[in-house]
Amino acid sequence: MHILRRFDKTCKIISNKEICAGYFELKVKISNISKQCVPGQFFMIGMQGVFLRRPLSIYDFKNGMLSFLYKVVGKGTDILSKMQSGELRFLGPLGNGYNLETYKDLNNTIVAGGTGIASVHFLATKLKKKGVLYYGARSKKDLLCLDKFKKMGWKIMVSTEDGSKGYKGYITDILEKKIESKDVLFTCGPTQMQKKVLQIAREKNIKAFASLEEKMACGVGNCQGCAVKIDGQIKMVCKDGPVFRLDQVGL
Repeated sequence: MHILRRFDKTCKIISNKEICAGYFELKVKISNISKQCVPGQFFMIGMQGVFLRRPLSIYDFKNGMLSFLYKVVGKGTDILSKMQSGELRFLGPLGNGYNLETYKDLNNTIVAGGTGIASVHFLATKLKKKGVLYYGARSKKDLLCLDKFKKMGWKIMVSTEDGSKGYKGYITDILEKKIESKDVLFTCGPTQMQKKVLQIAREKNIKAFASLEEKMACGVGNCQGCAVKIDGQIKMVCKDGPVFRLDQVGL
């Protein structure tokens, strides 16, 4: 478990660029924050005109620059995408991230779906031993930052549901055939994908960590809107997760 001092403050937007249709990368300059932000953690971001803050996983963090990757899916992210300057309110870093040390001698495998790539990108920058990225999306326009993973030395396996790039179908089809028990697996993406990934990991006796995606309102466990069953008990994804060990998750 990683417990860091979090803050709630206003930060200046450095850039907020559309990297491809409907997807944006937001960068802010942040000060007075621990240099030990953990991959898998997130921030709650507040903006004028939106009642509830929006949770965004840390996409990257270096030299005091915090980056987020997001997709425009509703009112909040639409308003955010139109902000090219100004300030935003940040609460974080929140939650518990990926365990980078326990299985550091095993082969690293990352499985991502859609914008789940944001959480695992920060993870990939911190893992010393590069491995294989399995990345699935609806079409090739939804595949993000593949060039960044290539530059870091990751082998990449891609699938698209419409067959526009890589294997036509689900990324779990490839994963099931390729992954080995000597791997340690990290995954983030849609719930249905995660269920299949964790099923494969269990069947092959693979050590695994899953970053769960749930709707959040407060980010600190007060509203209890992101409740999930963990180890047979009700836990909050925002406070107790979002990253859990495979043997804890009840998907």
